[in-house]
Amino acid sequence: MSRGSETDSHRLSFYDVLEVSRTATLEEIRRSYQTLALRYHPDKRKAPERGEAVGDESADQFIRIDEAWKTLREERLRRIYDAEQMQQAEECFVNEILTEADFERDAEQGDMLLRTCRCGGYYILPEDVQPGESIYVSCDECSLIVQVNTAPQR
Repeated sequence: MSRGSETDSHRLSFYDVLEVSRTATLEEIRRSYQTLALRYHPDKRKAPERGEAVGDESADQFIRIDEAWKTLREERLRRIYDAEQMQQAEECFVNEILTEADFERDAEQGDMLLRTCRCGGYYILPEDVQPGESIYVSCDECSLIVQVNTAPQR
């Protein structure tokens, strides 16, 4: 695998890595994970078939598959992952413009900054937001997106 294709494989979403749709159920994700884990697990592999990854490439693929499974199997982690993926989308319709002050700290969820969406889902403010930065945050349940303007550093 060339360096370019290695980079491309790391850009794949966890859904693409597990070869499932974004609306897949936990059971569909589990079945796909088990199939792919058997195919790429270093201890389970026989001689590579024509066109398949070999050696370290196969191990890297297995690691990606395992990482995707560990994220998508847990509802909370999957919701955060989906929200982050939507935030990275280039085009979006902003439903509302907010500031950090509009979010509440939730100690139960690991001291995260949350705001309830009108659908009942949550807007989850990423922890690594730079002061003075404007970011887009999507609801973890629906397609609504808000713009969050953070306060500049003093």
